[in-house]
Amino acid sequence: MQTKRYTSWHHGFFLKLFRFLFGPWFRLYYHFSAKRISIKKTGPYLILANHTAEFDIIFLDMLFDAPLYFVASDQLLNSGKGSWFLKTFFNPIPKSKSVADLSLVKRIKSVINEGGNVCIFPEGNATMNGGPSSIPEGMGRLIQFLNIPVKFIKIEGLYLSAPRWAYHRKFGPSKMSEITTIYPKDFNHMSAEKLEQLVKDYLHITAYQQPLGVYQGPNLAEGLHKLIFTCPGCQTLFSTYSQGNRLKCRQCELDAIYDEKGLLTLKQTTDNLINHDHLNLQRFHQKMSTSYQNFKLEYPCELSFWQNYQKRRSQFKPSIMKISKVGVKFKLGTRWIHYPFNQIFSEAIQVRTKLLIYPKKGPMLLVRFPRSISTYGLLNVIKWYKHFTLKGETYAVFSKRSAITFLGL
Repeated sequence: MQTKRYTSWHHGFFLKLFRFLFGPWFRLYYHFSAKRISIKKTGPYLILANHTAEFDIIFLDMLFDAPLYFVASDQLLNSGKGSWFLKTFFNPIPKSKSVADLSLVKRIKSVINEGGNVCIFPEGNATMNGGPSSIPEGMGRLIQFLNIPVKFIKIEGLYLSAPRWAYHRKFGPSKMSEITTIYPKDFNHMSAEKLEQLVKDYLHITAYQQPLGVYQGPNLAEGLHKLIFTCPGCQTLFSTYSQGNRLKCRQCELDAIYDEKGLLTLKQTTDNLINHDHLNLQRFHQKMSTSYQNFKLEYPCELSFWQNYQKRRSQFKPSIMKISKVGVKFKLGTRWIHYPFNQIFSEAIQVRTKLLIYPKKGPMLLVRFPRSISTYGLLNVIKWYKHFTLKGETYAVFSKRSAITFLGL
């Protein structure tokens, strides 16, 4: 029986149609600039880029003269009409989010063998604070295995235009550019570890390295409490809220100002969100170290389940989520479902309002929250209980762990 192809001529056709219909609007709306990169006659390539916003893929697709096959979370491909559209017209390569997916390399290799160009965001998820996320092990071995040219792409400005925590779009410049291309003759003599370090060095990019301009708009700070969820003033957890261009606290007189350069000023000290988030996580750890026995959170949410062999996840149902030292609980109707921390294999954020939880047994959980809830904060709570109370980690170790993970190669 003939194996189904991943690539198709109609992907290139729809890419051209999309560029013609929507390209000018995206370029104007996001003040986007880029020089077209030709790969059609010289590919296939592996494209590696830093991940700054959910719609990075749109601009990357407009950057090249041939379609890219993106490695994407399988959760984006099992949710109905939108997933049908993605699979039919662009056919992303599915990857189980935040867990090892041994069949991923085989799918990537199939696309390459068919002449397709593959794009991966090694960080896996769009940055929360504007800084680089950790790149898990495996990229060096993947490059060696594929043995094709690798292009490194730098994305700038899109984070400050649409931070992952933000309610509203900010208007300012954005751009993409090629950093370099490495060829098999350049890396065949390298070890997997050296190649992996090369990837990390090229993609160690922050939103604040080379500012492109200012990012204007209404209510600049609204949603910022989803990133800075520990009060810089009174240290209270999940007490911050945002209003206009200010970050405030329900428990104290905190009044920090977020500006058009993406900087936060607190007590006459101005700094970027990368450093503010580092202090945020440090306060979080210190507070949890003294209060984890009595810590409790409860939020309304919607809950969906999905098994790997299913084509579609279940419909979202109203639920209540509770987190405490005993684990994570969900109320569905009149019954409670309990997941102790030692039974949670992995967890991740999806888009802006969803939390993924992979239990060691049973279906994966997709949890959707109101937009005001900090999924980033909830993710760190789960990670804290898993890695600190179960493994006895200190802050020095905990703070080096990324809140978002990706490849399991």
